[in-house]
Amino acid sequence: MITLSILLTWLGFEFFYQTSKKAELHRAEKLSSWFGENEEPAKIFGAILLGIALSLSVIQFGVGSGIFAFLCILMLIGSLVVLISPLRTVKLYWVIVGIAFLFLIEIL
Repeated sequence: MITLSILLTWLGFEFFYQTSKKAELHRAEKLSSWFGENEEPAKIFGAILLGIALSLSVIQFGVGSGIFAFLCILMLIGSLVVLISPLRTVKLYWVIVGIAFLFLIEIL
C-alpha cells in the first residue's frame, strides 16, 4: 500500500507540474496538447490522486503518522520531479521497474 501511495503521489504531483505556467516543460506533443486544453480537469484529477494517496497513508500509518509520511513522500517526489524532469533522463520503463522493485520489497 505504501508503493501505491508513492505512485499516486507522483502522478498527482506530475499532473500539477504539467499544468504549471512557470515551469519550462519538455513533453510529448500529445501530452502537451491534452494538458493545454484540459488544465482544470487535470488539476482536479491531480488533487483527487493526491487525496487518495493521503488517505492510503492515513489508513496504513494512522492519522498523525500518515499525514507526516504523506508530506515526506510529497516533498521527496516534488523535489525529484522538479530537479530531474527538465533533464528528461527518466524514462517510463525505469519508473515502472522502480515501482515494481518497491512493490516486491514491500511484499517480502
